[in-house]
This record gives sequence, C-alpha cells and structure tokens, in this order.
Amino acid sequence: MTSPGASPPIRRRVGAQLWIERDADRDRVDFLVARAAETGLELLRIFLLWPWIEPEPGVWTFGPFDAVFDAAERHDIGIKATLTANSGPWHIETPSLLHSTTLTLDPGHRPAMRRYLEACVGRYRSRTALEQWIIWNEPLNNVSPPGQPNKNRTDEQRRIWTELLRDRYTDINELNKRWRTGYSSFGDVDFAEDVAHPSQRGNVWESYRPWLDDWRLRVQVLHHELSWVKDVVRTLDATTPLCINPPDTLANNASVGYDLSDLADITDVLGASFHAPWQLAFAPRDLHVPLVVAGTTLLRSAARGRPVELTEFQLGNTYYAGRMPLSVDEADISAAYLAPLLGGAASVTGWSMNTRRQDFEAGDWGLLDDADSIGDRARAIRRVTSALAALDDRLGSWEPVAADALVLTSEASQAVQLVTGFAMPSLPGRDENDAIHGSALLAAELLRLGVPTAMAPVTTLAAASDSPRLLVVSHLTAWEAELADELVRRVELGAVLLLDGTSGHKDHDAALHRPWPGHLSERLGFRSTGLHTDPAGFPVAAFGAYVGRLPLVVAEYDFTDPAWSAVAELRLPELGSVPCAWTRPAGNGAVVLVSGALGPALAHDPASRPLARALLSRSYRGVLPVRPITDKTMVLPVRGAADDAVGVFAPAIGARRGQPVRITAPPGGYVDLWSGTDVQVDRNGEVSLLAPEGIALLVGRGLAPDERIHQGRHDRSTQP
Repeated sequence: MTSPGASPPIRRRVGAQLWIERDADRDRVDFLVARAAETGLELLRIFLLWPWIEPEPGVWTFGPFDAVFDAAERHDIGIKATLTANSGPWHIETPSLLHSTTLTLDPGHRPAMRRYLEACVGRYRSRTALEQWIIWNEPLNNVSPPGQPNKNRTDEQRRIWTELLRDRYTDINELNKRWRTGYSSFGDVDFAEDVAHPSQRGNVWESYRPWLDDWRLRVQVLHHELSWVKDVVRTLDATTPLCINPPDTLANNASVGYDLSDLADITDVLGASFHAPWQLAFAPRDLHVPLVVAGTTLLRSAARGRPVELTEFQLGNTYYAGRMPLSVDEADISAAYLAPLLGGAASVTGWSMNTRRQDFEAGDWGLLDDADSIGDRARAIRRVTSALAALDDRLGSWEPVAADALVLTSEASQAVQLVTGFAMPSLPGRDENDAIHGSALLAAELLRLGVPTAMAPVTTLAAASDSPRLLVVSHLTAWEAELADELVRRVELGAVLLLDGTSGHKDHDAALHRPWPGHLSERLGFRSTGLHTDPAGFPVAAFGAYVGRLPLVVAEYDFTDPAWSAVAELRLPELGSVPCAWTRPAGNGAVVLVSGALGPALAHDPASRPLARALLSRSYRGVLPVRPITDKTMVLPVRGAADDAVGVFAPAIGARRGQPVRITAPPGGYVDLWSGTDVQVDRNGEVSLLAPEGIALLVGRGLAPDERIHQGRHDRSTQP
C-alpha cells in the first residue's frame, strides 16, 4: 500500500483494441501505436490471428505483430495479446472465418493448436511490453435446444459427459429413474438432445433432468477447453497474467455454459465484454454505464479476490454491428472508462482504437475517425488518464467502499428457467434472460439511489461479509435449503431481505416446493397459495397513480404470522386494489415481500422505475453521506489511504436540458478533479454541479459511507 503523500506505483489501466490488418507494414503499425500514445492510451490489445500468422502449413509470418511489440516498447505501452487457438486457418479445415467463439471443433486439431500457441507464446513471452495473455476471446458454450442438432459434440465431450453422470448419480438406476430411461451403463447415455425419440424431441413433456445435466456438462467442457490452452501457455510462460473475457455475463448464464466462479478459477484475471449494441440492448441508453458497473461487481463477487477487468466496451459508432446500433460521444466514453475503474475493475479496454478495413464491422467501433484522426471521442482518453493520475496523487492507494446491498444471482436457477421455457414462446415474466436482466437493472437502480451495491452469485454468499444491510432476491426461481437458511441467518443478524413473488418456486431439480417459497415460508409465517395470471401484466398504483407493472403473474399469499403488514400505498387496482407488497420484522432485520417479479418488471417496462425505487428505498436502512438528487444519476464512493472520493455520473447537460446535477454531501469544501474546480456544499448538505459531460470526481474527507472496505487496496503494483 502506498503511504499518504507518496507517489503511487505506475499502473496501466486505460486501453483499447488495436486492429492490425494482414498487410500492415511497419510504418503503418508505427503510426497507429504513436497515435495510441498521443491519445493517452496505456494498454493496447491485439489479436494474434492464426489465419494471418500461419497462412500456409508451417509458414509463420509475425511481421505486423513484431512491429506492434517494437513500437509499444518505444512508447511504454502495455500489450494485451489475445490468442486465437479456436479460430484456425484453412489448412486445419476451418476456412474463411477470421476469429470465432466456437469450441475446439475436432480434437484432432489440438496438435496444430499447440504449435500455434507455442509459436506465439515462445516468440513474445520475454517482450517487456507484454502485459497479459487473453487465452480465449469471448468464450461461450451455447445450448442447442431440444429438437435442434448439436454440431459441437466430440469424443472429448462424450468422455466428460460419462464422468459427470457417474459422479452425479453413482448408480445408473438412479439416472434412469429421474430421466425416465433404461440405459445399462453411464457410457451408453446419450447427450440430452438425443435422449427422446426423434419424433418427440422438443416436446414439453421431456424430462428436464437431461437438460439440467447438460448445463453442467457445458460448464465442464468450457472449463476443459480453457484449461487446455492455459496449460500450454503456462508450460512456456509461468508468470504473465492470464485472462478470459466472457461476453454474456449479463445474459442467462446457463444458456452459454457459465459458472462464473468456475471461470474465475481458471485464469489470473476475470474479464468481460460489455458492448452496449450487443449485451446491453435490453436497457435504455441512460442505464448502460450503471449496468457496466453492476456487471463489474458481479465479476468481483465471482472472482473472490482475484482482479477483474472490463475487456471490451464500445468506443465508436456502429452501423451493422449489434442488436441495437449506437453512437457514442466523448462523455459516453469517459464515463465508460472511469465508472468501472471506480467500481473495482483493474483495467478497462475499449473496442476499438481504429476500425477494420474489410468485411464485418468495417467502419464500425473506431475511437479514431475513419481517417485515423483524433477527434472528440479520442480526446476522452487523455481526460480520463489525467483524472486518474490526479486521483492517485490525492488518495494514494484506493478502492471502492464495501457493498452495502447485494443483488443475488444463480446459474442453477437460470438453468431451471432455461429448460422450463424451452418449448414455450417467450413472454415478459418468463423470458430466459428475465432473472439476470432484472437483477442487473435492480443493481443499477440501487447505484442510482447512492447505495454501494454488488451483484453476487448465491454460491458466494455464505463466504461473503455479514455487513450488507440489504439482500435483493428477484425472480430467483429455484433454490435449495442452504440458500434459504443463509438468507434467514442474515435477516436475523440485521439485514433486510427484499424478496419477490416468483422466487423460491422450485428446487434445482425443477420440483415444486410445497409450500413455497421453499424452506422460507414456514419459518417466516407465510406461503403462496397460487398465482394470478395475465400476459398483459398487473398494473401497480401508489395512492392511485401508476408506478409500474408486474409481468405475467402475481402470487396469492396466506399469512399465518401476525407480524406481517401490508405496504399500504402499493396496490393492484385490477385485482380489487389488494396490496402489492408486505413487510415484517424478523430477528434484528426485516423482510419486504413483493407479489410479482420486480426485476423483470424493470426489464419489460421502464415505467416501473418508480415501483422499484420505492421498494428499494423502503428496504435500505443505511445512512448515505453522498446521495443523488437529480434523476438518473449514479454515485460511486471510494476510500483511499489519504482521502475519500466519489465519482458522479449523470446524463450529459444536453440530455438534462441544461439543468445542473444535484447531490447531497457533507457540508464543506471539495475539489472536483474532473473539472479542476472547487466545490462548496452548503450547510443543508446539498450542492449543484454544472457537469457538462455528466461527470464529477469529488475529493475530500467524509465522502465514503464508513470504514468498512474490501481487503486489499487499489494498488496494482502487486496485481496482475
């Protein structure tokens, strides 16, 4: 840890993808790397594209990439080198594709993959510019739903499948009983997509269990693939940090074969891609930066002390790329770099410094313009690095304050939701992404209420600190007794549990809890007796005014403990104005119960923000020294060795129609490192900030909520 007033260690945090074309000569590379240095970039990510490096069998051409390392060393820029062993050239039977997210298509490719990895790692492992190996870009292991052939099955997967089933069932008769099958040995068991008769595949009455086991298979296969690459790299380079960047951490994790904590165990750094046009298309634009911060906290929770990073986010305008093409400006880029760093990311790397020239995405994403000139977007980089340097100088080592609210997620529950919805059309309230999207949106709203918040897998909860005052459980369909026990324990210690009506419905084997929510209802004195259903959803009113809509279903409850009372102002007008929410004390804490799916309400109706914010505000009991007053404003407090700071992120002044950003803060004087101005908070504890870009970075004692902070400072001198 750096002593107050001492110079903090040099650290590289702000980067961008450098796109190198196959025919780039040394002059072209030198120009681009010099451009990167001119903009203030500290890191450059490159793809060591196998089809370009080995265009003919045994013919290796590293020229453009050698030039990148040479130029980076001259400009003191770190290189994040991405290996592409899963995207081979034409001569291993994978023609045409430049880079992909597929798994190993044929185990017979592994000797050639090993030669490629050994060639790249052996060539660059000793270069001083080398900062990190990204061992696999955007790993995925997508589900192939019932009735669709899975073209990715291999003998390796068959071996893993057999071992997985033997470990889970021990006796083949137990598997047959749950699967409704008659296999004689584990080695005979078909993959999930082949279990049913061809004429019956995709029927809603298939056993769910083969598909729940298939999620675990896809997790293990992905682990196997990534670990194989890691092991090859580590035989040649024992020290350079390794990273992966899963792209769908804010999608249904089971659908893409994720167990985030398992992924975090493979490499030194857990990264992620959060591209607004791709991964954040489910949310309004003003929520994109809060969602990236929420996603960063999910990575940190899953990584359990390992560094995390934002490996990709949008740096330039898009046309054909993405589900929802977007433009970005200097303010968007500044916030997208600075906010995740304040939220706990070790580094942030944007996509891309310069645009591709040919085929898909040509002309999209570029931080520089199409003539490789520095414009308004690129000027954001120098602004961010200058602000971070000033923050380091004032605070010394620093890190985010500890989360005081946890929004819980569950891959196992998402697997149940995925399989349950296979054969049914997607509707608001039962979409496969509703749980994770809703949880991320609730976390974003808590951040915009000023509450230090983290998303967290339920598997990490038992080992987490007891200090968070608020636990949010939304649309977490399936759980086991262990989670219910932990929730009750924390409530009795003093936490508030905000629980919604579609949580705890089933167990991890897709069996209905009776009564439900499972293992909670009897201990807390209530149970669900059934559901009201309306595909149009259920409007919620507060004092007669519309505040939101709960999607698809709301639960009916029988309360057996007189400690329960209705939240009087929240009503369901289409059901005779019955209450929408109830609350009760429990031990030193309390429970707030909502009759419908709160997170999915935000995912499908942004007009449900008043409902969500009312319930979140009611449920949070902490005292916040800094709190947003202006709508759609997020504050991120950090504590340093020498001082406190808080980042303020709001829409730019044009979107605010010229109005200032107003927040609460302890009375006194502060410095805004973003604008370079002094800020005086009046005796009422409020201040207005001009913040043209929607950003402020205030420094001064008392801006962080309390002394509870994570172990380990924001000092990357000892981190990968």
